[in-house]
Amino acid sequence: MMHRTVRVVPAIAAVLAAGIVVGGCADATATAAATSARSDSSPAAAQTNAPMAGPPAPDAGCFAARKAEQTLQARQGKDQGSQSAIDRDFTNFASALNGAARQATHPAAAKAMTALADDYTALVASQSGAAQLPSVATMQSDGAAFDKACP
Repeated sequence: MMHRTVRVVPAIAAVLAAGIVVGGCADATATAAATSARSDSSPAAAQTNAPMAGPPAPDAGCFAARKAEQTLQARQGKDQGSQSAIDRDFTNFASALNGAARQATHPAAAKAMTALADDYTALVASQSGAAQLPSVATMQSDGAAFDKACP
């Protein structure tokens, strides 16, 4: 009896594209609201000589990973009709995430990037039977950890 290979990449790609984009907007809104509240406070508070505390410097690894994410999202619309192109996009994204993890200054960010890269690598490898298809729950969890580590 022959077993047919099931192609699930397009369905998982849609789930991942929606899930991975979640981070960032809430933080930007909260920062804008806090800034607005500070500027509306009393003039005496604005004239203090206390050092300004701002958001921490962005992690170079997170910046590279977010750029890779944008590239993947841009390519997905163009490559929907070609399984090999989607596989190549996912492989390139996983490679970029691994490179970004090496640049990351925060261990949690590097760990999240590596886990997500491993998910995408396994997803591509599962198409040929070389690896088990990662669960959607695992990929969503790893995507959420990435969003948390790199807002």
